[in-house]
Amino acid sequence: MNWWMRLLRRKQMDEQLDKELRFHLQQHASELIEQGYTAEEAGRLARLELGGPQQVKEQCRDARGTRWLEDLFQDVRYALRTLRQKPGFAAVALLTLALGTGATTVMFSVINGVLLRPLPYADAGRLALVQEKTDWSNQFGNLWAFAYPNYLDCKRQVRSLELMAFRYNGGTVSASARAEYVDGFEISPEVFSLLGIHTFRGRTFTADDDRPGAAPVAIISQGLWQRLYGGNPAAVGMPLTFEGKPYTVVGIVPAGFQLGGDTDPEVFTPMGQDAGRTMQNREIHPGIQVWARLHAGATMAEAQSELALIGRHLAEEYPKSNKGRGFIVDPLRPDVGDARTALWLLFAAVTLVLLIACVNVASLLLARAVSRERELAMRVALGASRARLVRQCLTESTVLGFAGGAIGLLLAALSLHPFVAFWPGSLPRADEVQLDWHVLLFAAAVSLLSSLLFGLAPALRAPVINVEQALRAGARTLAGSSRRLHSSFVIAEIGLAVVLLVAAGILGRTLLRLAFLDPGVDVHNLLVTRMALSPSTLTDAAKTRAAWQEVLQKVRGVPGVQSVALVDTVPMRQGSNEIP
Repeated sequence: MNWWMRLLRRKQMDEQLDKELRFHLQQHASELIEQGYTAEEAGRLARLELGGPQQVKEQCRDARGTRWLEDLFQDVRYALRTLRQKPGFAAVALLTLALGTGATTVMFSVINGVLLRPLPYADAGRLALVQEKTDWSNQFGNLWAFAYPNYLDCKRQVRSLELMAFRYNGGTVSASARAEYVDGFEISPEVFSLLGIHTFRGRTFTADDDRPGAAPVAIISQGLWQRLYGGNPAAVGMPLTFEGKPYTVVGIVPAGFQLGGDTDPEVFTPMGQDAGRTMQNREIHPGIQVWARLHAGATMAEAQSELALIGRHLAEEYPKSNKGRGFIVDPLRPDVGDARTALWLLFAAVTLVLLIACVNVASLLLARAVSRERELAMRVALGASRARLVRQCLTESTVLGFAGGAIGLLLAALSLHPFVAFWPGSLPRADEVQLDWHVLLFAAAVSLLSSLLFGLAPALRAPVINVEQALRAGARTLAGSSRRLHSSFVIAEIGLAVVLLVAAGILGRTLLRLAFLDPGVDVHNLLVTRMALSPSTLTDAAKTRAAWQEVLQKVRGVPGVQSVALVDTVPMRQGSNEIP
């Protein structure tokens, strides 16, 4: 019988043990009576020879190998009973722990979804980011997007990587008498296969599609398919007009597919069909992002060596455009911008809050341990060892820690989505922030670690010496060691609180200064919108001016509009309009 079955059947086994002990006592007493002893004397001698019944039972239970688990269950029941007897203490401790654990769990959920969760592609660990790198730097650094001819050369010559490329290409799309502005991408035909993405309907691009002069084809998102074609299964093969150019829809990507950030692309077209001057000139870098997948058995170091060699050869062959320019490869990571630093700072802040909560609960438990000194001394007098007392105290703190962690997890579940919604600006990968098994495991680990932190000091303070003095004095006095420990806890709380207050004060002062910063322009009651004209209109300067004047006239007619103006790049915003 395994130990689990022995544990489940411990009541039946205890009953069998009682029967067996009575049988042996009666049998031995009968033998002594036959030797001439009286019944009372025979019973006494039998008990002396076999040992005390309770001692024998304890030895038999130890032999089963389940004693530690039985003691654990007993300690857990005792901990629950003591918490029920002290509802005020339990409420304060649980609320303190719940707030600390809940705040920490919320921040870890956000960090896990934004920073730690792998990209939603097949075997994302073998994906890499390839960039051009120059020996000089400008205001944007020394890392560059690819020039299209450089991408084609790297793709042909590299052996350890399979490259893919894409670039943003949003515009106006129309079909079935409807038109709207959408985000789009020009992509190489390898994108979907290397990322492990299968179309919802239709097919992906082929090498024949990715060349100048090929039939114009497009892949659209599932959302655009619903809006423009009403979810018609026969949409594959239908016409689509994108930026004034007719395309044929050949595929539909699954819902939720993203590429290179939080943008939800709606239209994909083959990059190789773009015959514009920016795609032919090696000196122009039209925002082409290059990702790659390592071949089986290849390493990042091998890929970097190959790309470095290719970069030197291109610099020698095209010194005008490629001198001092090479290529680097790094593991592909989510692009979260400035959110990474902010998230880690907030996580450090809530970790300090959790430490303060642990110190508070440790102080409460230490004060409670002082009041229980006579009880613990009695246990020592009855034979309990220091290890047994420490185990009991840690079990009580663990029960308290997990109960507080459970309440904290509930608070985290209730506050997670409001926290993400109130994040200033746009939180990258916000749709991937959720309570999953990683978060549950983190919450359990935090609960266990915090219970050890605040339960260790009261456990080690258990009286195993001067037992008689503890029994006589009880909880009437506070020992010097307890005073010093309490003082240490108070100092720790004050120190952690000062760190948080100073950091919050600096952040608050910065936010106030930014809020009252004079931008140099009147921003009150000012609304900003973005729009674009069709390529056919932009080819004629007269049509372009007439179109913008029509936009101005229509906006002036909107009720509540006092004045309207056009601007290429909004002040204090990033952007440019480079027309080659």
